[in-house]
Amino acid sequence: MKCSVITDFIFAISVFSIFLFAGCDRAPSHEVVLYTSVDEPIASPIVRDFEKQTGIHVRLVTDTEASKSVGLAERLRAEKSNPQADVWWGNEPFYTIQLGEEGLFQPYESQSSAQINPMYQDPQHRWAGNGLRMRVIAAVGVEGSNEFPTSIEDLAAPGSKFRLAMATPTAGTTGGHVAALYFLWGNDRADAFFRALRANGIKLLGGNSNVAEAVARGTIDFGLTDNDDVNEAKQFVIDPNHSLQAIAPDQTGIGTLMIPTTVGIVAGTQHLDDAKQLADFLLSMQVEKKLLERKFIVESVRGNPNVKPMQIDYSAVAKMMPQAIRRATAIL
Repeated sequence: MKCSVITDFIFAISVFSIFLFAGCDRAPSHEVVLYTSVDEPIASPIVRDFEKQTGIHVRLVTDTEASKSVGLAERLRAEKSNPQADVWWGNEPFYTIQLGEEGLFQPYESQSSAQINPMYQDPQHRWAGNGLRMRVIAAVGVEGSNEFPTSIEDLAAPGSKFRLAMATPTAGTTGGHVAALYFLWGNDRADAFFRALRANGIKLLGGNSNVAEAVARGTIDFGLTDNDDVNEAKQFVIDPNHSLQAIAPDQTGIGTLMIPTTVGIVAGTQHLDDAKQLADFLLSMQVEKKLLERKFIVESVRGNPNVKPMQIDYSAVAKMMPQAIRRATAIL
C-alpha cells in the first residue's frame, strides 16, 4: 500500500514537472513583430520600455544604414500575402505612404494621434507620425559662423567649388529630399540644381551617417544629411576649437524638410490587439520625449515648430519619388 501511494505521488510530481518545464519553454503568449528603420540604439530601449509596461514581447527587425526604409519596404511587399510583421515604424514618411497606398497597412485611428498636426498623419488613418527629424547641411566650424551656407542652393552656386557630399538618392531620407525639391521646383529647376551640384564635384556616399562622418573628419567641407547623423558624428571632429554643426537650410526661403517617423499596423496581422497597443505607444508623447532626449529628433509633431518647415504634400512627394530619384541619379 505504501509503495502504491509513493509511486502515485512520484508519478504526479513527474507529470506536474513536465507541464511546468514545458510551460517555461513556450514562447510568450503575447508577441508582436516590429519592422523599423529607426536606428537600433534608439529603437531598442523604447521597445524595452513598452515590454515592461505591457508584458507584450516585441521582436525587433531592423535594417542596414545603406538600405534603411528601402530594404524593409521591399520585405513587407514580398510578404504581403503572408505577413510576418505586425507593426511598422519608419524613420521617414515617404515609403510609409507608398506602402499604405499599396494596401499594406490597415486603418487605425490611434488614441495617441489626437494632437498630431494633420500634415503628419494619413486622412485615412493608415499611418501617423511622431517626432520630427530634419534635413540639414553639415559643416565644421565655430557655432554661428557667417561662413556657413544658409541654403542648399549655396552649395550649387556657380563658380563655388566646395568639397561636397550627399548620400545616394536611393538611401534613407535622401530620396524623399530629392523628390520634395522636384515637387516644389518642377523638373527643369530641380534638374538644373543637381547638374550644378555635379559641376561642383559632389560625391555620392553610401548613407547619411557616412556623409556626416566625412564632414566631421574633414574629408569634405559640407554635406546634405540628417540632424541625428550629425549628432552621432560629432565624436569624429579633430579640432577641439571647432564642432560639427547641423544647419537648418532655407529658413528665409523654401524652408527645411521635416521628416516624421511614421507608424502603421500591418494589414493581415494576427495580433491586432497587441499591435494596436504598440502603435499607441510609439505614437505617444512619452516616446516623442525620449526621441528628443536622445537628439534623434529636433521638433514635435504637436504644436508649432521652431524651424520653418518646407511646405509640401507628403503624399504627392511620395508618389513622384521613384521618378525623381531616377532623374537625380542619372544627373549626379
